[in-house]
Amino acid sequence: MITDTSPLRSDTIDPHLLESYATTQVWEEGQNEYRKIITKHHPQLPISIHNYNDRALNRKQQWDDLVIASRTLVTETRTGKVVSRIFSKFFNFHEKLAYRPTGGEHAFAIEEKVDGSIISPFYYHDQWMLVSRASFDSPHIQSAWNILNSKYPGALRKLDQDKTYVFELIDPTMPIKVLYKTKDLVLLSIFSKSGQEPLHDFDWKTLPFSRPRLHVADQVNPKELKTLNLDNEEGFVVKFWRTADDRYPQRIKVKFDSYLSNMEQVPNVKSNDSVSLLRAPSKASILGHYSKHRLLIPHFNAAVVAKCMDGCKQQFLRGLEGIADDYGGDEWVRAIETIWDRIDALFVLQEDEWREIVERLQREGFRARGGAADVRNKALERRVLKGDVEKALRPALLSRFSGESSKRHVQLVVESMEFPSDLKSTEVIGIL
Repeated sequence: MITDTSPLRSDTIDPHLLESYATTQVWEEGQNEYRKIITKHHPQLPISIHNYNDRALNRKQQWDDLVIASRTLVTETRTGKVVSRIFSKFFNFHEKLAYRPTGGEHAFAIEEKVDGSIISPFYYHDQWMLVSRASFDSPHIQSAWNILNSKYPGALRKLDQDKTYVFELIDPTMPIKVLYKTKDLVLLSIFSKSGQEPLHDFDWKTLPFSRPRLHVADQVNPKELKTLNLDNEEGFVVKFWRTADDRYPQRIKVKFDSYLSNMEQVPNVKSNDSVSLLRAPSKASILGHYSKHRLLIPHFNAAVVAKCMDGCKQQFLRGLEGIADDYGGDEWVRAIETIWDRIDALFVLQEDEWREIVERLQREGFRARGGAADVRNKALERRVLKGDVEKALRPALLSRFSGESSKRHVQLVVESMEFPSDLKSTEVIGIL
């Protein structure tokens, strides 16, 4: 049971606890260091914005009230007094921590899940301020100000200065997946500093802002809702009020199968950065990602290759953190890690075979030499035609012993590798 002292409802949160959660440290034995929440301080004002770290949220043992509450949570840095909060982290209907409807709720609402960016206006130090999901200053905030000034002039002056108004910004110039034609701010809810929201029968028409489209149904069946696959939409957010005076409605996400099955898209990143996936990967894309990074290692030193590729795997798995909860959290990430490990094992096996044939030819007296007309190269050409040499490896062996760059024969070896057909599937790895 959630108490009034919980970070989910308290109007003050221990600043030392916030600082501890935002400190990089080892939280679990055998795991790398990470922060449970990510905190950013305002450049001038004495306030900070806190957001859960996806890496903590994707580890079930790290879920607690503060992690879940830390979603665009703004507090005074020194005192911990809550300045602004929005809805806490809520889950896809199939996840273990998702709210389980009883059927006895007083009311529910099935709302369009707007695929945009969170914008939250709140009043502090005699002024209205806007924050995005994790920032006090961003292009999304500037876009939101432009919309407020042009489409809703003067609206902020009529709002309750003790409340936070939570919007979804839609802007065709900054799309997520769904492509909208016009810019707008869609009002999702209103929050007190203790997390209270309007009652189920609140009249939203008293406010001038756009609202999510409502889906009418006699009952909530998430498994049916997810198959509706409405064109150019993400899915639904279902809100449940358990009693007539419930100020803390529960939410679940229902994402359309069509939305989740979109092909993966990986933005260009520097090699030192984590790869941030915007789509669920397919087996083929994991194989392609592995191959791409293996080609960056211009040799076959087994120990070095193993270390480098393990680092690449950890980087790849970190890149899943932002989308993992849409597909099953830890279990889904582990399934993808298993696919990576299978690909790695196939690479290791075939690279071992490569090293073995190279060593055999070296024992027979073949050495890397320059010049295509070299007598030994002619002998090598005859040698690699024998049956104990895999046909696919012959170009790589000729490259290796004719003095071409190591980068070139690594490329030829990787191109020669064979993989089961299922690892070439372009179907995204969806909900387990």
